Order: sequence, then structure tokens, then C-alpha cells
Amino acid sequence: METPKSKLDTIANIAIIVVCIIAAVVLVQNQILPRFQHPPARPSEVMKGDMLPALRDVVPAGTQKALVMAISPTCHFCTDSMPFYKQLLDKRNESRSPVKVIAAVPDAKVEAAEQANLAEHGVRLDAVVHVDFNKIKVPGTPTLLLVDNRGKVLDVWVGKLDESREREVLARL
Repeated sequence: METPKSKLDTIANIAIIVVCIIAAVVLVQNQILPRFQHPPARPSEVMKGDMLPALRDVVPAGTQKALVMAISPTCHFCTDSMPFYKQLLDKRNESRSPVKVIAAVPDAKVEAAEQANLAEHGVRLDAVVHVDFNKIKVPGTPTLLLVDNRGKVLDVWVGKLDESREREVLARL
């Protein structure tokens, strides 16, 4: 015959085993299984040849090509690139290139602030517009997109550019 103390010990041992099993299941679900699952899909990046209607809306009427600079007020690479953007506009103006240069920002609330920031650095663009970066597949800022008036991406440069890539952009104006 079992004593009340031994019954209590048996129930306590069973409870401890159940708690350990539950803890093991939670550990496996949260720590081990995620390593074997596929990582979340990254948004697709913009590629040369992509047709993006959201870009068509950015190119001013009567313009054949535009260089769209996807920038963000919180992007230090964008700020670091300001001297190049000024050089780019100076060269465009000097050569009388018809390519429009437009800044695209991810939030309409920062358009005016970004325009002031660009002007402070001597970067006077043809326009600053709000564009949903997901719709134009911008993987990060800064991203430069050379586009035609149909929204077709003619070329793409992502990130802060080194000298050779800066020369490449300048040659495309």
C-alpha cells in the first residue's frame, strides 16, 4: 500500500517530467527548427531592363531619360555622395544633356527636408518626389536608376559609388 507521501512524490515527478517535455518542445520550435527553415525571401532588386510603372510617373513629360536617385534622409552614404551628385549635375548642365536628375524619397513627409538638404550641399535637382521604394525595387540607398520615359530601367548603380562607377554614371548622361 502506497503512503500519501509516496503518492505526492510520484505526482511531483510526473509534473516535472511534463514541464521538461514542454520546455524541450518549445526549445526545439524556437531555437533548432528555424535554422533548418528557409530564410525569408528578400524583396526583388531592380535590374536593368525592368519595366516599372512607378518610375514612368517620375519622368517629367517630354523627357526621354531621367536619372532617379533613390535617397533617404537617414542614409549617411547618401550624404557622403553629395559631392558626386553636385559634380554630376554640373557636368550634366555643362554638356547640356537632356537627362533630368530627380531625387526619389521613400516618404512624402521628408520631401521638403530632403530638398533643403540637397540645396544646402549645392545639389539642385530637377525634382524631388515621393516614390514607394518597394514599387521600384530599391534594395537600399543610395540607388541610382537611369530610366526612360516608359519606366524601363536602362542602368542601375547601388550604394556609395567608387571613382570608376562614378565615371560610368557620368558617361551615361
